[in-house]
This record gives sequence, structure tokens and C-alpha cells, in this order.
Amino acid sequence: MCGPRAAAPDGIGRRSPSARLPHGHAAPDGVGRGRRSRHARGNMAAAGLAQIPDVDIDSDGVFKYVLIRVHAAPPSEAPGGESKDIVRGYKWAEYHADIYDKVSGELQKKGHDCECLGGGRISHQSQDRKIHVYGYSMGYGRAQHSVSTEKIRAKYPDYEVTWADDGY
Repeated sequence: MCGPRAAAPDGIGRRSPSARLPHGHAAPDGVGRGRRSRHARGNMAAAGLAQIPDVDIDSDGVFKYVLIRVHAAPPSEAPGGESKDIVRGYKWAEYHADIYDKVSGELQKKGHDCECLGGGRISHQSQDRKIHVYGYSMGYGRAQHSVSTEKIRAKYPDYEVTWADDGY
């Protein structure tokens, strides 16, 4: 939703009677049951952030990657809410947007909102235990490789993980 919704004169768009009840009071005859408040959805989404892996990249090769900021709930529902940055990189992606569209779609189904902070490339040499992060995305711009690299180092502590701003 892009902005506040005005209630129509016929009552369409108005909150259910249970939304006006004091905390702890149940609505009669199940009115309003099955809907979660914005606060409850926000808490569930915030708890869900911890379940999202910081890094998911292919095990070997050179491929595109994106740095994505995941919000606990859409910003309109949770201003100043929790967020975390995640790294996603896959060989199957022809474009950085392919990765972002797939990942953000999956996370939105779970109540999260996402924004792409940028992209680049990853060279993952699993036999040599080396990962190099570099380059940029034509569509999203250059990711902050220092942030991506720190997250990758946490997942691969026994690897040599480096980054550079040069290259495409």
C-alpha cells in the first residue's frame, strides 16, 4: 500500500469491531479472528530475520551477486523496524535482477520487505579456499563489498576472502 487508505462512506475499508477492543478483550462470536495486528506481524517478521541466512552463494565458480537489505516488515508498517543485510550469489543468474527478484519474492511471501543495495561478482575457488568479491551491477550499482566480504568471512572463516572495487 502506497499511502493511507480513506474509509469509504459505506464502511468499506474500516477496521473490524475487534480492532477497537481494549487489549486482552475477545471479540464476540469470533469477529476479527484470524487477522494479526500490525504489531504482531512486525514481531513475527522480526523474529523471522534471524532465520534468514546472511550468506547463500554457489559453491564454486564466478557469478553475479547482490547485497540485499531485508526489513522485518514493510517500512509503512514498521517505521524504524529491524533489518539485516544478506548476500546472495548464483551462477544461474544472467542478470543481478534475476537474483534480487527471486530472493525478494520469496522473502515478501514471509512478510519481509527488501531493497537491493547493489551488486557485483564473486569468484569462489572452493579447492583453494579463496573468495574474491569485485565489480558492480549495471542496474543496481556497486554493492558495498566491505560489508559483503565481512558476511562471507563469517560463513567461511577458514577461507581467504578479499575484495576490490575494480573490474566488472
